[in-house]
Amino acid sequence: MHSDSISGKSGYHHGNLRVALIEATDGIIRDRGIEGLSLREAARRAGVSIGAPAHHFGSTSGLLTEVALLGYDSLGASLNAVIPTDDPIADLRQMAIAYVSFALAHAGRFRLMFRPDLVDRDNPRYVAAATRALSGFAAAITRQKGAVEDNMAEIFVVWSSIHGMANLVVDGKAQYLFAGATPEQFVETIMPKLLAETWPFGMAH
Repeated sequence: MHSDSISGKSGYHHGNLRVALIEATDGIIRDRGIEGLSLREAARRAGVSIGAPAHHFGSTSGLLTEVALLGYDSLGASLNAVIPTDDPIADLRQMAIAYVSFALAHAGRFRLMFRPDLVDRDNPRYVAAATRALSGFAAAITRQKGAVEDNMAEIFVVWSSIHGMANLVVDGKAQYLFAGATPEQFVETIMPKLLAETWPFGMAH
């Protein structure tokens, strides 16, 4: 969970200032989208000097990478909240719904997380956060496919399917395909039926 308001803006310790700037940036992205972000606005919201973001994060990319890490952590929490059952296909479907629900609820974070032009994907913390977030997929696929040496192809197929759905829903495309359904209606009523009938493709017990 993040806070939209920053209190005690004077007398920041180094760590508190970093947190304030990350939260301010996250709030701007949520309210205005990535295009509405500027370091000046992040500094203003956090109540710090204009030069503070560059000083503490090195660049806009450094600051945005921290917000992307928040995104992966919150995505991972959503996915890993799906309690494993003895039906890994059903688990994967629940994770798909959790993934799309996260994207819809946190569209700004979701879009940022996958922008290689804006975040530092070579940062080891970024790699670790992404791996943690998708650990539930890997576990469910491993249980479904059995103990095989390399499940990466299956992970790629499952993730691609879910990520594509998420992008289409966030971009408002679902309403054109499903009789004007809002994104929320699609996730709540249409998506469970769709997954039960057709997804994941090519995967069988």
